[in-house]
Amino acid sequence: MKLSKAACALMERYLYAVKRELNDKSRDDIVAEIESYIYDLLEERFVGVHEVGEKDLETILKEMGAPRKVAAQYSPQHYLVGPRLFPLFMLVTKILVTVVLGALTLSMVINLVVNPANNVWMVMLEYFGSLFSAALSTIGILTLIFAGIECAARGRDIEEIEELQELHIHDLPQLPEQEKEVGQLGVSIEIILGIIGLVFFTYIQKTGGRLPYWMTPSADTQLVPVFTPGFMQFVPFILGLTGLEIARNLTLLVQGCHTSLTTWWQIAAKIADIILLIFLITSLPLVTLDYFQYILGNDMVMELEPLVNTGLAVAMSLSILGSVVDTIKQVLREVRNPSV
Repeated sequence: MKLSKAACALMERYLYAVKRELNDKSRDDIVAEIESYIYDLLEERFVGVHEVGEKDLETILKEMGAPRKVAAQYSPQHYLVGPRLFPLFMLVTKILVTVVLGALTLSMVINLVVNPANNVWMVMLEYFGSLFSAALSTIGILTLIFAGIECAARGRDIEEIEELQELHIHDLPQLPEQEKEVGQLGVSIEIILGIIGLVFFTYIQKTGGRLPYWMTPSADTQLVPVFTPGFMQFVPFILGLTGLEIARNLTLLVQGCHTSLTTWWQIAAKIADIILLIFLITSLPLVTLDYFQYILGNDMVMELEPLVNTGLAVAMSLSILGSVVDTIKQVLREVRNPSV
């Protein structure tokens, strides 16, 4: 008996999902055992059938259940949160940790706006220390709560929990080779945007943070100060990081896939971006509206300047939070399934 091309792809995705849920050193042997068991089921169910299709295999896999359920049967049975509650535990943990880290980041931004720090490195150390401490405390508290639920619900069926054990084909991960393929259109757009960024920041570096302004279409061009010295001191670093990102995207375009080099290159770039954003936040204000007040003759313009800079700080803080979460996920994914 053999599988159709679509069924083979589905089988590989399912076994790959099971393998990702296993931490045992013998997980390759376990996956091979599960694969053999699936073929035995197919032989019993479809006697005399020359080729099994995707739908037939899907029926068998749904009877077996979600990959995490299958993997749990081969995992050690010493745990605080059992395999039945673990998917819900992970979902709640991800949500609460993200909310807590977001609240801490927003608090840091407000504090920096109200009380600008003199020692940037101390601010960074305190920020990352508070993130680690808050994440650890949240995970610890949730573990104790779910351990209590595990003890109380032992031997009982929980309908909502059982639903998480069901297999949903669309939730199966793509195979590593497919995950690491590069979309040429997306990479090309990133390269174009990077080049535009290089041109823009090179221009404002030469003009000292000034941008062209016309009172009327026929009037001469004036260079109006927009970016403060606090921002301009970081322009060389922005140019350097942008150039490195363009180089990485060009490498991806030539290779056609993600490799260990480009993946860790991206991780390092994200960490550098995070550090740069923290320095920018501690250097507020980044933009000035002084000249626009002179042109318009309206004091209300200056009331907008703190709001603009605060908005920039909030946007950068959210970007920091997103980058931290993405970097952690990318590191874990690369460690578990390294690129070629």
